[in-house]
Amino acid sequence: MKLGEIAEVTQGAFTNRLETFSSDVMTSKVKPLSLKEFNETLGFTYRISKDKNAVITVPKDKLTPQLLTDSNSLILHTQTQKIALLPKKYNGLLLTNNFIKIQLASNVDGAFFEWYFNEHPFIQKQLAVLCEGTVTPLLKLSNIKDLEIDLPPVQQQIIIGKISQLKKRKTALIAERTELQQVYIQQKLIQSMP
Repeated sequence: MKLGEIAEVTQGAFTNRLETFSSDVMTSKVKPLSLKEFNETLGFTYRISKDKNAVITVPKDKLTPQLLTDSNSLILHTQTQKIALLPKKYNGLLLTNNFIKIQLASNVDGAFFEWYFNEHPFIQKQLAVLCEGTVTPLLKLSNIKDLEIDLPPVQQQIIIGKISQLKKRKTALIAERTELQQVYIQQKLIQSMP
């Protein structure tokens, strides 16, 4: 089956087209989802030292639920070709044009699908073909909807999803421990000097 058959797929918005400075319309202030928040969810380090903490003003009628993050949908970054199930702390952020929101059918486990999309060779092979020959690989909405998906039964999805989440948590804890050890060693070295 194709991804478009089991999910509602929505492209994020161009912020420069959405943002308004007019006082004639009802507006809301909203923070766009950043690559920093996306990468932290996946356990990747974010290399840019200064992150924009931008909030933009958007007409309320243009701010649809499909353009906002939630903890039930998966978010795909079109340039990195990675997908993330965002935690609740990132609910309500605006999806910009380099993100795609994937709202799965009820018979698909989100944690499983995050692992399946990011790590399974069947999907990775399709993504490699879609991005072949381009200088900057970028996934298009139509290509995402046409991805072939092969799903196991829901119970098996749930088990795989839980294992994947535990693996991600373990990796994060190991990285945190390593960082704390480095800080501890650095402090001991500084204290050992006269």
